[in-house]
Amino acid sequence: MFQLYKKRNFSEFVGDTFAFFKTYGKHYYRNYFIINGGFLLVLLVLMYFLGKIFYEGIFSNLSGGVNYGTDNSADVFINENLPIIIGLGIFAAIAALFLSILSYAYPVAYLKLIEKKTDFTTEEIITVIKSKVGKIIVFFLASIFIMFPIMAIVMGLSFLLVFIIIGIPLLFIVIPALMCWFSLAFYDYISTDKGYFDALGGGFSLLKQKFWPCVGSTAVMYMIMQIVVGFVSMIPYLIGIFSMFTTLENPENAGNLNNEGYSFFLIMMGVTMVLSLLLNFIFQNFLLINQGIMYYSIREENENNTSKSEIDLIGTQGE
Repeated sequence: MFQLYKKRNFSEFVGDTFAFFKTYGKHYYRNYFIINGGFLLVLLVLMYFLGKIFYEGIFSNLSGGVNYGTDNSADVFINENLPIIIGLGIFAAIAALFLSILSYAYPVAYLKLIEKKTDFTTEEIITVIKSKVGKIIVFFLASIFIMFPIMAIVMGLSFLLVFIIIGIPLLFIVIPALMCWFSLAFYDYISTDKGYFDALGGGFSLLKQKFWPCVGSTAVMYMIMQIVVGFVSMIPYLIGIFSMFTTLENPENAGNLNNEGYSFFLIMMGVTMVLSLLLNFIFQNFLLINQGIMYYSIREENENNTSKSEIDLIGTQGE
């Protein structure tokens, strides 16, 4: 049985994240796809067609102007398909925003139920999410105007410092620290009755309390996630590249974008983009659960310390 409230250090933050998925992984992802699967499918379809149009526009110049009779066939292609690109882009952005918010809310609701019981249904998860819809919307809307600008400024300054070398290692600290602060604040806001600014302060205090274990754990989980996503999504990309170079070796096919080799390459590029997006949403859960384990761990530590202080105070008064 997985213990949610437990004091942990850096290695336990990472190890218990994998232990969680070893215990609840099947149940967690089954419900994740039941709740988020439809929205994820819509986003993937939109992104596939958007990417297909985009890559067709980029590689249309390889046709040597056969389709349009000009040397800037990419510009012509994009201009002719501009309404479709804008429309798909808007719908994809809305779907991505909605799915991102829902994906953030899901692990919070899941861990909240684990606080009380080990077996629960999809309907119970949905009920918890519905009960917190107002707070979820408020948190993300407020963050657009408050937290995100702060994060952007800090990130911008860190990138500027890259030019004086110190910024490079600083980025490995700042990026996971900001990610961790955002997640801990979100967990604190949704799991308690705190207001937005109190939750931001609470999340920052939790991060500061175990800064290096939290930042280190977040960095490790993020790197693992990106390595897995990058490795798997590169497979169709490399297949597409191989097919393109195979086509270019044949002089009769070179410059003909509409031949089978280039068509297959464009399909593989679309598959790569869709697969990368899908895997990012799937493995993002490891990072969010990792943040949740940090949240409950530090809460347990604080509550235990508070209880011990109260007992010591009562004992002192008794004497």
